[in-house]
Amino acid sequence: MDIVPAIKPFHILKLPFIPLNNIILNFNPLEILDFSFASKKCRFILKSMKLVDFDIGLSLRPDGYLIKFAKRGVLHYRFSIDSLRKRNKYMHGEVGLDDWLNERYEICLEWTKVWMDYIWYLFRTKLNFLHLNPNGSMREMSTVAEWMNTLRSEIQLCVISGDHAISSKINAFFEKADFPIRMLVFKLMQGYKLETINCFGLNMEEVVIITKTSKNPVNWISVDQILTSNCVRIIIEACTFNETDLNRIIKGWINGKSSRMEFFRAAVRPLHFELLLDGIEFEKKDQTFIRSFKTSTLTKQVEYRIEGGYDIRRNDGTVATIQQ
Repeated sequence: MDIVPAIKPFHILKLPFIPLNNIILNFNPLEILDFSFASKKCRFILKSMKLVDFDIGLSLRPDGYLIKFAKRGVLHYRFSIDSLRKRNKYMHGEVGLDDWLNERYEICLEWTKVWMDYIWYLFRTKLNFLHLNPNGSMREMSTVAEWMNTLRSEIQLCVISGDHAISSKINAFFEKADFPIRMLVFKLMQGYKLETINCFGLNMEEVVIITKTSKNPVNWISVDQILTSNCVRIIIEACTFNETDLNRIIKGWINGKSSRMEFFRAAVRPLHFELLLDGIEFEKKDQTFIRSFKTSTLTKQVEYRIEGGYDIRRNDGTVATIQQ
């Protein structure tokens, strides 16, 4: 009969700091969280270390994962609602955490705030990205926006994605939101039309709108929103803009509106350029005239090859090229 040798505990806290530091740096985020709950000494050790510099995100989508850890746009780890709920007892006197989750395990914002505050404290960072449920309640969307306002920091990435979207609920978020977003992404996969979504009021670098199919093109963005936006880049997949709409956008840009815009792309049906350029001075370039345009997104630099096209000039002398 084989006798299994007894496993003796390994007292890592008795190690010198450098070996201990190397061990902890190999912990995943959940192991770091559990280590912090062991004792005040463990928390002190973590606070004296330089942990992996993760981008930390909050997800309010109904997928069961609340906190996400990413690096250079790649997801590395995530905390599920269930895994955090099991650790409520370690939250140092935070009374009633269990009561802040309802019977269906839906996300309660008060419960979420307690956990996010602790995660930010532990990893010495701030919120980098936010994932929202486009079918969340109007009260939830408004409350989330008000909470983000109090953080007084720029959100690098805000993603609103889902198969079911309600314009009034999404607008409830933007009506209250008053904080900068570097990149706003919509991935709305519903198979029906939406009412107008007023999302261009914030100070944003880039807006990307992704649709399911060309059968349900984006119809909830207006020309006036584009003209009054402060965005540098706007990218829209299949949309309902026609020659008249794009003509207004181009003329508005020429006359100084959307003054920060460097790049605008929209997927539209084939255009009649006579109508598109009506009333606009332009210089048609031969197809053999090739140029490149470089622009930076949140995680990478993108280069576009421009063959020919139509050059237009803004009133301040800035030249842009239109191409289909």
